[in-house]
Amino acid sequence: MELVRLKEVSKEFGKHRVLEDINLTIERGDILGIIGQSGSGKTTLLNMLTGFLEPTEGQVLYSPSATEPAKDLNKHIHKIKKDIGFTPQHNSFYPKLTVEENLNHFGKLYGVKKDTLKNNMNSLLQFTELSEHKEKLAEQLSGGMQKRLDISCSLIHKPKLLVLDEPTADLDPILQKEIIKLLEEVNKQGVTVVIASHHLDQIEHLCTKVAIVHQAKIRSFGSMDHVREPFLKDQITINMHPGENKQKILSQLRKFPIEKIVDKGDKLIIYPGHTEKTVNGLMTFIQSENMGYHDLDLRKPSLGEIFERIVKGE
Repeated sequence: MELVRLKEVSKEFGKHRVLEDINLTIERGDILGIIGQSGSGKTTLLNMLTGFLEPTEGQVLYSPSATEPAKDLNKHIHKIKKDIGFTPQHNSFYPKLTVEENLNHFGKLYGVKKDTLKNNMNSLLQFTELSEHKEKLAEQLSGGMQKRLDISCSLIHKPKLLVLDEPTADLDPILQKEIIKLLEEVNKQGVTVVIASHHLDQIEHLCTKVAIVHQAKIRSFGSMDHVREPFLKDQITINMHPGENKQKILSQLRKFPIEKIVDKGDKLIIYPGHTEKTVNGLMTFIQSENMGYHDLDLRKPSLGEIFERIVKGE
């Protein structure tokens, strides 16, 4: 069921066109990942989804419920903003306020009634594991706890849509996993999540849909299977070890039906024209050369590889 739709949206700042002819549909329950190089327009796209920016052309349409017609988000922002939460890349809480004071402040900004706000605060403190820190100043929290507070401030009014810009930036790998797990739990509570990130492996494993933004346009959009489909040529990797004769291996590989070989120094990436014949030939060759089978990796292209190929125009 549709929640937000961008219809032929473009955005210009002066004479610079940041987004061009964007068509995008976000369904209720989605976890949508938006990826792109710095300056590609993805942060502008997030700001369009939250109503912070208006399109130069086109419309951002929001569907409050299944029974109501879609509304222009910018024309009805005062009514719709209660359904949207936003967590920017940099902390938006007040460092000199306690966790509890921050939640109370943002709840009042969203017009949450006193009794409802109290219940929402208690639920969020437990949900984000901030209960024992509620009387601490925000500046005294660890980086991971500060990010939990930021997300909590965006959820205090129980929005239907949560938009996050680089939520795991500047966090160590363990804290990143904790935040990703938290976002998964938020989604399970019925909140539609949109996340922009440079951590493509996180996007690939977390998100139900992906949008790849490049040079002001969406170059690919849909489920990972859909995004991967145009690049769905099997890929074989041979991991090289010191002392192995790479030229001998390359010479053998050229006997197989192979479209392309990419030499990355410590590994050879092979794009076979006929996967079965190539794999069978390689297995025979590996046995004859006493190479380990673990040195051979057959897999589909990752989101990072797809993104790199789109950026390079391949």
